[in-house]
Amino acid sequence: MPSLSLLDFSFIVFETAKTPMHVTGLVILDPPEGQEHTFAQDIYDHFLQQTDTVAPFNWKLSWSLTGKPRWNSVSKVNLEDHLRITMLPSPGSEKQLQQVVGRLHSQVLDRSRPMWELWVIGGLENNRVALVMKIHHSMADGVRAATLFTRSCSSTIEDSFGKPFWQCDLRKSASQRRAETHLTDMVTKTVMAASKQISLIPSMVRLGSKLALKAVKLADCDLKVPFTAPKTPFNLSPKRSRAVSTGQFSISELKHISHITGASMNDVLFTVSDIALNRYLNDRAIPLRKPLVAMMPINLRKKDDVASKGNKMSVGHVELGRPHLTPLERLEVIEHATSDLKREAINISPDAYVNYSMIVNGVSLISGKFGLNNFIPPASNLLISNVPGAKEQLYFMGAKVQEQYPVSLLMPGQTLNITFFSNADTMYYSLVACCQSLPGFEVIADYMKEALDELKCEVMATAASAVADQLEYRDDSSLAVETAVEAANGSLTPEDEEFETLFAEKQKKVEELEKQLAKLTEMLSETVELNPQLSAQNQDELEGQEKAAVNLH
Repeated sequence: MPSLSLLDFSFIVFETAKTPMHVTGLVILDPPEGQEHTFAQDIYDHFLQQTDTVAPFNWKLSWSLTGKPRWNSVSKVNLEDHLRITMLPSPGSEKQLQQVVGRLHSQVLDRSRPMWELWVIGGLENNRVALVMKIHHSMADGVRAATLFTRSCSSTIEDSFGKPFWQCDLRKSASQRRAETHLTDMVTKTVMAASKQISLIPSMVRLGSKLALKAVKLADCDLKVPFTAPKTPFNLSPKRSRAVSTGQFSISELKHISHITGASMNDVLFTVSDIALNRYLNDRAIPLRKPLVAMMPINLRKKDDVASKGNKMSVGHVELGRPHLTPLERLEVIEHATSDLKREAINISPDAYVNYSMIVNGVSLISGKFGLNNFIPPASNLLISNVPGAKEQLYFMGAKVQEQYPVSLLMPGQTLNITFFSNADTMYYSLVACCQSLPGFEVIADYMKEALDELKCEVMATAASAVADQLEYRDDSSLAVETAVEAANGSLTPEDEEFETLFAEKQKKVEELEKQLAKLTEMLSETVELNPQLSAQNQDELEGQEKAAVNLH
């Protein structure tokens, strides 16, 4: 049996009753016809019959005499210890489901048996059924955990009766374990040494920002000095309770904004999160004087690197938008910040950057674990991540997968996490929070929807204005002059057939611009109509676009 990698071991070390180190997935199913009232019990009974388990779902944590943790294989897993069923008072609402998920997510997994659970929840509105899957982060990271359920699904109803996830092998390869051990060796030594000298940590942070860069040979690069994030309610030691709030976006809408602006879809998600977080703080009279800083998983593998194996992921710190920026300005700032971070991390040396990241995040974990948040400025305010899912509609045991939400963990010293998960044409997101530290945090999920509408509205208005500017001087006479100049450069005369072709091409471009302007104006109008709150603040922009469109014709 394999030993735990140092990375996996860290999730054991830092777990407490107040900081559970498991990840959870929430799936909502639409029962197949004829099973609307029995589907929850049907699948629970079916699960209990699937008694075979494979690694790592039959692994139990054990400790050697030297205190070194190992996985031991359990000869027989009692599924009744891992499978549960509960019913909401019908018809159960979305809010009631989120409350149940929050309570389940608050409970630490039992280390005396393999650390995973599956809950079947019935009684939802429209006879829907929810599945809540919990697995310890030492057994599966966020991406692997996200694939747990997907592996049991199919893109067709007929093939959707596959193995349950505890019969799917999730073991890491030897190269992945070696990579994790190598990359975390430095931070583990730092963590262990610092844990024995807690009183030295504040001064270590004051000196260590630049020393950490120098220690991993990054002193001459352009990476921002860490531990400069503002202190916020997102940086308190979390209590035991957890609460969950969810939402969803259209991926087509996100891609459209991404295509027009040139920013990545991830940048768009960070932007709407930033807008919503700033609004939440302003509502509570906690205005920021400097930008929030988010932890962001980054892929350090270069585009042409297809031969190397193992894990090349790390966590970077992204400075978000400054207060009072417009949504589009905020997107531009975040796009530059994420691009600069990725470029620097890849260009300097992936291993050096990971070591640096491990040191910074290791000190942050220690300060959170030992309650030193009042003495140490935070390296970041929260973790925002985006986990890719299936690109097609999924089915499970004949049921349509309606919704799929990631429910992540809270790091020591942080009270909020935002995770996105894509499935088909929908981007699902969940906010996990310590509700005692962030009362009323659920509004952030709604603010994110409003923020996307605001960003979309400004993007469309700006794009429409840019197209209108291109069209402003493109009447027939100006086209004729432009064509004549190009024709003269090409020694063409109006009698030449190529001259007429050139003029027709320019007319076609104008027509395409006019269609583009009409489409953008229509989309802008739809955005405002869908969100009446935007109507007043954008009325002047709309009138300006309408006048521009009229003047063109």
